[in-house]
Amino acid sequence: MNWYDNGHIAEIIKASSVDSAFCYIRPGVDWPYLAMYELRNIAFTQGDEFRTIRVHSDLLPGSKLVYDLADNNFRYYGLKQVFDPTQRGPIHIKAVIDAQIELKDDYSVADFEKWYRDEHLNQMAKSAPGYLRTTRFKLVYARSNAQSRALKGLPVTSDEPQPTPPTWLTLHEFDTEDIDLEAIRKSTDSPWTRMIHAAYKITLFPIHQKVKTQHRRKTQHRRVVLLDLIDDCSREKWVTSGVSDLDVI
Repeated sequence: MNWYDNGHIAEIIKASSVDSAFCYIRPGVDWPYLAMYELRNIAFTQGDEFRTIRVHSDLLPGSKLVYDLADNNFRYYGLKQVFDPTQRGPIHIKAVIDAQIELKDDYSVADFEKWYRDEHLNQMAKSAPGYLRTTRFKLVYARSNAQSRALKGLPVTSDEPQPTPPTWLTLHEFDTEDIDLEAIRKSTDSPWTRMIHAAYKITLFPIHQKVKTQHRRKTQHRRVVLLDLIDDCSREKWVTSGVSDLDVI
């Protein structure tokens, strides 16, 4: 974690559009790390300031280039909804369920939105122990490791396909690491919930524990988030931010 803690985050948190950075872990899986950056403006990710954030470091082994040590898969999401009944702020977060959802093509997005706003989140707040808040996002775009190299003006060393992550991201935050998914499913069950679940084409519900948080500005609600996913092929060479387990639960 040396490069992440003392190099990368120390630099990126100074960027004009970056408010905070979170690092989470899910032990015992092939993709254990998840890094999340809160941004003020998604246009920042295509600008010159973003391009100048360093991807080489003497803290890294070998070529000193982060893209040579792990495959990065970046996802950019725009804010859709904030549900914050406790108003306790991010300092209390100990774990997060990052629900990633793709709906079947013929299902109504309006009904999906209404279910969250009119039923599901109220049920979460009433019945899920340790529940703090939920922020919901829609995918804007994603970049592969090869595309990230090109954006930084580096040689592209593979022809990997464009990543196609699920469209919808829901972050349920808790002040406890003891999260029982099955108990939450039972306590939030309803006919409407079962109808929504039947409309899922892809559903991923990993739970990550918070490892590190850094804030440059006081933030209560995210506007844009960048999720940095890195495969674990480099586990023995370098341990850092940004890997999410993508097993279906």
